[in-house]
Amino acid sequence: MTRPVKDAAVSPVIGVMLMLALTVMLAAIASVFAGGFSDSAEKSPQSSLSVSVNFNKISNGSTDYYRIYFDHTGGDPFSLNSIKVVFRSEETENKTELTRQSPDCHNFTLVGKTGPDYNETTVRAGDRFFIDGLAVEGPDDKTGIQLGNTVFWKNKELTWMVIDSRTSKTIAMGSLFPL
Repeated sequence: MTRPVKDAAVSPVIGVMLMLALTVMLAAIASVFAGGFSDSAEKSPQSSLSVSVNFNKISNGSTDYYRIYFDHTGGDPFSLNSIKVVFRSEETENKTELTRQSPDCHNFTLVGKTGPDYNETTVRAGDRFFIDGLAVEGPDDKTGIQLGNTVFWKNKELTWMVIDSRTSKTIAMGSLFPL
């Protein structure tokens, strides 16, 4: 028995169409996976910072402050306007987040920038910036720094993180034991 002539080419055409559809699907899947490996995500700066506390009072009128210094010791530059600094003490679950625009921030300044570039906010390796916190005297002659609603006491471990506000990723972190 022989097939009619009009049905003889149907099977090869369907086979070619199925192979073409399969090829398009595989190309789409490969494109999705390859697109996921691209470098399109915004990267946050990575830096090394050294942090110290100066318990010599700095007076501004009737208010006394203690100063926390951040020294950029290497890595990527970043802007003071695009970071937040988070402090946490070992004895409290509270944390304090400060930005230059924060109402709890008394002074958040890049050291040594004066003159026509006084608005310069980029922190590079070798630069230093500082944050002033209110000087607090507690019971038993305890000395502390008030940042926001939290007081961090002298001789207690203080953990800090500098976070890139644009990406919410950590630029640097560490802890110190202010003496």
